[in-house]
Amino acid sequence: MAYVFDASFVGALAVPDEKNPRVDKIRSGIDESEKIFAPQLLWYEIANLLNNLIRRKRYSFDEVIQFFAPIAAIRLVCDSETGIHHSQKIFRLCNECNLSSYDAAYLELAERKGAALCTLDEGLQAAAKKRGVTVLK
Repeated sequence: MAYVFDASFVGALAVPDEKNPRVDKIRSGIDESEKIFAPQLLWYEIANLLNNLIRRKRYSFDEVIQFFAPIAAIRLVCDSETGIHHSQKIFRLCNECNLSSYDAAYLELAERKGAALCTLDEGLQAAAKKRGVTVLK
């Protein structure tokens, strides 16, 4: 099986006070041979998530910089599909499922790869189920 991890799921794996036993269980159940995909967008979202931890004074810079190690250990395969055709697919998903373009990017990737979507976002979970995409939550 293949998987797509979104930023909420990755954050729950890396940030101590966002840890979630169900997320850890899903992650530990993924075999080394199985692929875990993410759109390029994930890296911007992770940088923003981690930066907000500092802005909100939840963690110091030195603490947050340590969160990159567990993220690097995930072995994410970064998808590189871009262009007008890709943008049109995401635009259609946004409108069909009432999603942001960011959430639609994860859903589009899961559909294209035939992958299970791993997210904590309830709206994205609902949209994925509506479209027949397996959701691990």
